[in-house]
Amino acid sequence: MNKFIIKALSLIVLFIVVVMILIFAMPKDNNSYFSEYRCKIHLLESVAQPRVIIIGGSGVAFGTDSKRIKDSLNINVVNFGLHAGLGIRYPLEDCLEYIKKGDIVAIQMEYENYFSGGNGGPEAFLPFMISTGWRKTHNLNIYQWENIFLGIKDVCKANLTRLAYFLITKSFDKKPSGMTFEYAKSGFNEYGDEVSHLKYPSKHIEIPQKAGGKSINESFIMWLSQVIDKYEHAGAKVYMMPPPCSMSQFKASYDKNISKALDKIHHPFIVEPASNAFDDSCSFDTGYHMNKVGVCLNTNNIIKALRNKM
Repeated sequence: MNKFIIKALSLIVLFIVVVMILIFAMPKDNNSYFSEYRCKIHLLESVAQPRVIIIGGSGVAFGTDSKRIKDSLNINVVNFGLHAGLGIRYPLEDCLEYIKKGDIVAIQMEYENYFSGGNGGPEAFLPFMISTGWRKTHNLNIYQWENIFLGIKDVCKANLTRLAYFLITKSFDKKPSGMTFEYAKSGFNEYGDEVSHLKYPSKHIEIPQKAGGKSINESFIMWLSQVIDKYEHAGAKVYMMPPPCSMSQFKASYDKNISKALDKIHHPFIVEPASNAFDDSCSFDTGYHMNKVGVCLNTNNIIKALRNKM
């Protein structure tokens, strides 16, 4: 019995060691999609005022033409959107330390944040933390740590694939073929916009209708109110904007209680949510990712809304 226990413990220890190696000892993929976050932080540090900072998930990354906004409003633009799987808590809290008096902050987060609490999901958090060198782990809450632990299996599988890839290419960095769209850091421009997808054909994505009503996460709304107060105390003007999305995504995800909740904290959407829901043909590969037409429509709405506020 003792021998069995010793063998079992040995296997467990071996398994843990292998997992730790795959997570902590593997070289970073410097062209991973998540490594773009470091570039976005650099933009926050270096882009001069006056400036607009647009914060959200991949809907912001894929749906914004920052140069058009800059040229139209004569103001610098930072696209601080990356991935909905990070939630909105992490980027909003991280961005706060770089806010300067006079900044204009437009928040365009995916609707799911209002129901889930804005903590993201396991598909993104661990690869993101690895790509950013475990940036600000001391600020993570219990739900974000849960996302990290739930993501271990997928990261280990991905790193085993990278090892096999390394044996062929002698590189741990992702090298998109250019034949089909791939998520990578190299797809972003100098403003933080993901632009490589614009040259690929769109896929018609129809999102199923929601099965029933959802409840707004009241603690998230309270947190959102508090973090907006911090932004405003730092001297920024903060505006809530509905995220760009397809019409079927809008019908599946939006709930009128979102607008009511924002009204209660005195930060309503500055445009009608339905006005930023476009025909399904305007989406790229998800209901929140816009193709070239969708990018144009969302950018037009941002320019018009911010012009009315400036």
